[in-house]
Amino acid sequence: MDEQGWRTKGGRTFHSDPRCEWLHKGENRLRLIGKDTHEVVSVSWSDVSPGQLQPCDYCCAPAWLERHGKQSAPEKPCLVMSDDEWWRGTLIWESARRADGLWWATVTYEKNGRTLIEVRSQHDIRAR
Repeated sequence: MDEQGWRTKGGRTFHSDPRCEWLHKGENRLRLIGKDTHEVVSVSWSDVSPGQLQPCDYCCAPAWLERHGKQSAPEKPCLVMSDDEWWRGTLIWESARRADGLWWATVTYEKNGRTLIEVRSQHDIRAR
């Protein structure tokens, strides 16, 4: 799995490919209407907070990722609270807050020699 994605400085979308057609179409559209454009920069998945950037509908779409041999969602390192202890793991945030106003994620972590996969709220997760 890639450890990084791509965005433009000031952009609100992350991309799996720095040559993404939609990324460059957006930049060209801004140029045509006289707006400033920004360079494409790498972004580490672990530095992206939930809701900070949205996945590109083109290069982060499951069909595109499968066709290019990439996984569909970037896992981020995290700590997971279970039985009053923090356990090292990874997470994949859901794309939007739930009706309760919280961010939820699917977490995978090792606990006492077992691999656990659970859905947890932001209250039980800490970025690493």
